[in-house]
Amino acid sequence: MEKDTHVNNQYDLIIRGGSVYDGTGTEPQYVDIAIADDTIAEIGDLTNTHAPIVIDASDLRVAPGFIDIHTHSDISALFNPKMESMVSQGVTTQVTGNCGLNLALATHDERFFFEKRWLRQFGVSITWDSLDENLRLIEENGIATNYITLVGQGTLRKRVMGQDNRSPNAKEMQTMKTHLFHAMEEGAWGMSTGLEYTPSSYADVAELAELSEVVAHHNGLYASHLRNEGDTLVESVAEALEIGERAHIPVQISHHKAEGRRNWGKVKTTLDMISTARSNGVDVQMDQYPYTAFQTSMSVQFLPTWANVGDNDAVLARLTSPETRQSILDDIRRNHPEWDDLGENSVWDGVEIAMARTHRRLQGRTIGELARQSGANPIEYALDLITEERNFISAINFSINEEDIALVLQYPYTMIGSDAVGASPEGKMGEDHVHPRCYGTFPRVLGRYVRENNVISESAAIVKMTSLPASRLGIKNRGELKEGYYADIVIYDPKTIIDKATYRDPHKFADGVVMTIVNGGIVWKNGAHTERLPGMVLRKNRQ
Repeated sequence: MEKDTHVNNQYDLIIRGGSVYDGTGTEPQYVDIAIADDTIAEIGDLTNTHAPIVIDASDLRVAPGFIDIHTHSDISALFNPKMESMVSQGVTTQVTGNCGLNLALATHDERFFFEKRWLRQFGVSITWDSLDENLRLIEENGIATNYITLVGQGTLRKRVMGQDNRSPNAKEMQTMKTHLFHAMEEGAWGMSTGLEYTPSSYADVAELAELSEVVAHHNGLYASHLRNEGDTLVESVAEALEIGERAHIPVQISHHKAEGRRNWGKVKTTLDMISTARSNGVDVQMDQYPYTAFQTSMSVQFLPTWANVGDNDAVLARLTSPETRQSILDDIRRNHPEWDDLGENSVWDGVEIAMARTHRRLQGRTIGELARQSGANPIEYALDLITEERNFISAINFSINEEDIALVLQYPYTMIGSDAVGASPEGKMGEDHVHPRCYGTFPRVLGRYVRENNVISESAAIVKMTSLPASRLGIKNRGELKEGYYADIVIYDPKTIIDKATYRDPHKFADGVVMTIVNGGIVWKNGAHTERLPGMVLRKNRQ
């Protein structure tokens, strides 16, 4: 596939004979692409041009590198710069700092206990004090993909107010706005919320709108993990739209879905709401991962909101107090009586233990299976697990409808976001039971939803992965294959591309991604990482 010519070299690399999707939604063309340094230098019939590296892309697709608009790779950027799970599926640019969480605004203060504990096991300490310092460390360390960050509103609030469940006073609000202003000046692209998590959830619409006005002043966007994605999904979407309208800011609804069987079909209502808002001048779009299960901490999934208030010690104190634990059980049973059921079609058969570092043997098994085996009530078994793991435990929950996925994917303003951490199958990262979306999101769209199920066309899928997120963020000279644009390119086989990672075996690379090129450098080739780290940290106001 690859030849070394060394004759009259005009360029560094030429891709010949591929079926090229340029990212604009047009049908593919059979053209050649020449790269000089980090840039696409020429596109067309380049039969008489030469380069030291010539790639034969016959029978393959050539497309702009995929832009993953929703990741959490700020968690792993400093200890896994190769980003194997990302580049192996064709991702060339990642947007981090989502769901209200971003490590760039964390500090060495003890209120960031969770963040410090996570990093410490991988040999990283928080030595930075600003977003700019964090981005500089990532640049110095090198990274395989381009890297973009949002400001996590939850991290921002924790930095100023800790875990206090109250409205900020005037001084605290001004301090948050000052930190946010500086972070935007230092290159952040917007602000994210994780309104299902503390302390992000303590903010009301007025607080979020006031902060969003700072972001809007810098032409950033507001990306929101909604306050609820199940029983009050409609109300949560309405809240996001209200913030967009109040702050005059673009709204990005994160990983849009309806959780829980009784909520399936609600996306029809929310998509109508979004279309209406758009017709009324609110710039709202969304992203999605193509899986029927989500993954997050067990405490967020199963404890009442009030039981998650405060820091980790406060949550554990409630679980270990007999009286408070009984109140938690009573609240759960009042709102979810079906959770006591371990019979056929029990909801607990759709809840799989993901990361459990003390009980590794339980990873990949369902709570239904484990509770039956131990003769325990499933709710009490779940609470015991959270307590024993000291609240550092997550679960995969199979509660998303396939028809909803297809409907959201077909919406013209939906783009693709993995909601994943840039992972590696090696070392300590390989021991964690991650969601398969870490390795398979983009190939799954092209393999399952384009080739196999015909939910959307291939050209539409490419737009959702490239030019749509680029235009959404305002990324210059990326997201399309054009002369003068950065050479972020993926080459894949349309006949074989598919995700291979599963819930039981999540650390598996996808099939069909032949090559991933970032800023002109080949980072993934024929199933292996090349060890190159040509990614750039992209700052919104310094492009």
